[in-house]
Amino acid sequence: MELATKRSNVSAKAELRALVNGQYAGDANALIEQIAADLLAGVSARIEAKAGSGEVAGLTNGAARRAIASRLAKWLIRDNGHGGGARQTCLPVARWSPEEVIEHTGMSKSTLYRGDHAQFYSVVPPGKKNGRAYPAWQFVADVPSHLPHLLEILQSNSRMQVNTFFMSEQDSLNELSPAEVLAGMPFEDRRTVAREQARMLSLPMKARLDKINALARMEVAELE
Repeated sequence: MELATKRSNVSAKAELRALVNGQYAGDANALIEQIAADLLAGVSARIEAKAGSGEVAGLTNGAARRAIASRLAKWLIRDNGHGGGARQTCLPVARWSPEEVIEHTGMSKSTLYRGDHAQFYSVVPPGKKNGRAYPAWQFVADVPSHLPHLLEILQSNSRMQVNTFFMSEQDSLNELSPAEVLAGMPFEDRRTVAREQARMLSLPMKARLDKINALARMEVAELE
């Protein structure tokens, strides 16, 4: 049964995903309570319908809980192009328009533009003299939690310099890019991952972040 609220199915999923990604700007507790109430109302309606048809046997509280969990899983697990709702294992190379970022993260347009070059960064779309395109990799996994600190270090750099820094392979990172090391996964167009690269990607988050911090500071120092 679909949600019986003013919030559409699409926007509810976007808001939940934004919450999981640390990008939701509203009241998180209120959102969770509202979504839970919506889902429970849907399950309750199904139970009542089953009771009316004499099929209520077996539809216990446990079944209701499983039904809600199943719905939440469908909303929160992104389709990353590898099928089956599997955990994302590689970084996308796509660039999203502002509208696509809003659709994927649930951010408002004002939050998106205020956060540009502070929480995430944009580049000028190919073939255009102005506008904004957002490399999609920066919205994956734990990247949104750590990117703002790095952007603060790189704040004197232009948008293109920031993108070049994150996307360029580095000798000190075993020929991986800072974006890949930060996320702990390779870009989807990387054909092979060498053993030493795999070891780099599997390092603890702090160790990987320390390496990118050092590179970012070197980048800034060289441009001064």
